[in-house]
Amino acid sequence: MFRKKPTEEPEAAPVEGPVLPLKQGKQTAFRPEPATPGRAHRRDEGNKGMAPDAKTLVIGRQINLKGEIGDCETLMIHGSAEATLSNCKGFVITESGVLKGVAEVEQAEVMGRFEGTLKVRGRLIIRSGGRVQGSISYAEIEIEPGGRLDGTIDSIDPELVQARAAG
Repeated sequence: MFRKKPTEEPEAAPVEGPVLPLKQGKQTAFRPEPATPGRAHRRDEGNKGMAPDAKTLVIGRQINLKGEIGDCETLMIHGSAEATLSNCKGFVITESGVLKGVAEVEQAEVMGRFEGTLKVRGRLIIRSGGRVQGSISYAEIEIEPGGRLDGTIDSIDPELVQARAAG
């Protein structure tokens, strides 16, 4: 005669920050919040240097990009790209990233792999496990143990770079 009421799980609050994968069989109560100017501003504060006007391009894992990339401040490569970089300030290639092509930048950090023609007017950093191969020129270089630099290598006089930038 009496039936037990089905138990309802309490409604979960919206999730902020990184979201971990759910356990099998579990459901989430995630609901996106409506965009409001004040709310968006607070979220951007947590992403240092990632404001909408930061001119940053991120190529995610398992993404393949071909073409020309221009006028970006920072290029972050987790996937792979065959590209010509023009008027870009710098790039970071993560452990899983690959960049093949031509680039002239102020600074570069390689933890993955670069193949092609690279001119770095400032500092080229090759982290442990990073591979840079091709025609390479740089003003300053830092290679961690385990990093590799192969190909035609030339250094640029840092004073010459600064004089060109000033004039």
